[in-house]
Amino acid sequence: MTDTAQTPDRELKIAQLEDEIQRISNKLNNDGFVCKAPAATIEKEKIRLADVERDLQQLLARQ
Repeated sequence: MTDTAQTPDRELKIAQLEDEIQRISNKLNNDGFVCKAPAATIEKEKIRLADVERDLQQLLARQ
């Protein structure tokens, strides 16, 4: 196995983070959610999205 080979656990974590990014993005792009949710909830989701994107970038950088 080479250093750049991905372990199944790493691949799973990457997939989970990508799924979470997609889920949060869909929520934030949903006008119904944005119109009805309190501003604090929307801000919390934006922060979560940034955190998950950062986690994914860090994981990908460790190849």
